[in-house]
Amino acid sequence: MRDPLPDGAKPGVLVADDDPQVRRLLAAYLGRQGLAVWTAGGGDEAVELYRRHRDAIGVVLLDVIMPGRDGPATLAALRRIDPGLRAAFMTADSGGYSGEELLAAGAERVFRKPFTALSELAEALRGMAGGVAAAGHGGGHGRGGEVS
Repeated sequence: MRDPLPDGAKPGVLVADDDPQVRRLLAAYLGRQGLAVWTAGGGDEAVELYRRHRDAIGVVLLDVIMPGRDGPATLAALRRIDPGLRAAFMTADSGGYSGEELLAAGAERVFRKPFTALSELAEALRGMAGGVAAAGHGGGHGRGGEVS
């Protein structure tokens, strides 16, 4: 269990998607919703960012289909660093993975792109990030368990 957030601290989220427009949209929106956001263009970059900022990142949001290391493989690599890391997937094309397989891979949620309710996404990520604060971080580049 992570420590509670200090007063005024922002929960941290790492977003990995190979589409720069999706990264920019999520970084801007989630930042306005009170989250500190790091973005990665792929799985390898996400793993490296998590290694550097793991104390401030409480949840990861991973695209399922990315060049190189896909979302499930990225989550597996991240879990080797932190077995308790909370995660969600996002996908427009699940690349042959079923929603059940994505949840079995360790995601708590699967969000469909295009997003229909960014406010729901932000609320879910904030709740999942729980007690992890991104102290001094000014930003960076459905229902529980069900496929949304």
